[in-house]
Amino acid sequence: MFAKQLIATASDSFALVEPDPSIVEADRALQLYEQQSGYGQWKVVFPGSVILSDKVAQLLGLPLGGEALPLQDMVKAYHPEDRGKLLTLIAQSLEGRRGFHCRLRVGRADGPVRMVETIADLRVRNGKVTELFGASRDVTADVERDLQLQGRLRIIQDLVADMPSPVAIVDDKLRIVDCSVMWLKAHRFVERREVVGKTLAQVFPDLPAECREEYERALKGQTVKTKRNYISPSSNAPVAFNTVMVPWFVADRKVGGFTIVIGWSEVAVSKAGAPPEPVADENFDGSLLDMLKTVI
Repeated sequence: MFAKQLIATASDSFALVEPDPSIVEADRALQLYEQQSGYGQWKVVFPGSVILSDKVAQLLGLPLGGEALPLQDMVKAYHPEDRGKLLTLIAQSLEGRRGFHCRLRVGRADGPVRMVETIADLRVRNGKVTELFGASRDVTADVERDLQLQGRLRIIQDLVADMPSPVAIVDDKLRIVDCSVMWLKAHRFVERREVVGKTLAQVFPDLPAECREEYERALKGQTVKTKRNYISPSSNAPVAFNTVMVPWFVADRKVGGFTIVIGWSEVAVSKAGAPPEPVADENFDGSLLDMLKTVI
């Protein structure tokens, strides 16, 4: 579990950097940070003992009280497949005089597993590394929420890709996650890479204020129903179609983004081989995809 969510990266060390003067009492500031972020402190005193705060000791399932423990006790608290990764990070940190950031699993292979995020750096005195210190926190809930979000997005993407109507998915930053082929054609794009990953404002830089207001409402959890006008380049005749923005949610009911669906039933019918529905506008030439120029 969580195997694909593991990370292990090096970071520049501050061991040899002269710290800026603190404007607040450092210990109190650190306590505030720990209380609000969930991190707990630990340090490895070389050649090989470790001292853990009660928060980290509880997270690792080790004795509380701040007594020095063998380093291997901390290593053994990690998942068997991740112990080697932790030791490698420590060794690389000592060799390269660098810190590190990682997410590794804690727990037995046959029991409950938690994901623990760690940041670490070195303390150097007289050119010699004396300590490796850092902070760790439990990020299991965050990772599980991300996995649920990814799973939901994958389902939505699979459903949307071949829909016979213009559909786009955006996230809570208004970035386009995916879209149907019809949506690409309707907006005169050829490939998904032209739009996926970009914001709606980047793709449509001339978005009117009413569109932005609709997007804000959708991100607040509202289902927004409106009409959008599409202009024929041959006749300049506006044709309005119902457009619906439906929010989608992550596990904690936070809005993760929304889908934009343009109600072009005529497109769906013609794609299926049935005759298109008649259109009241006499200036409409009947070719939906060719007529589309801008979205207002």
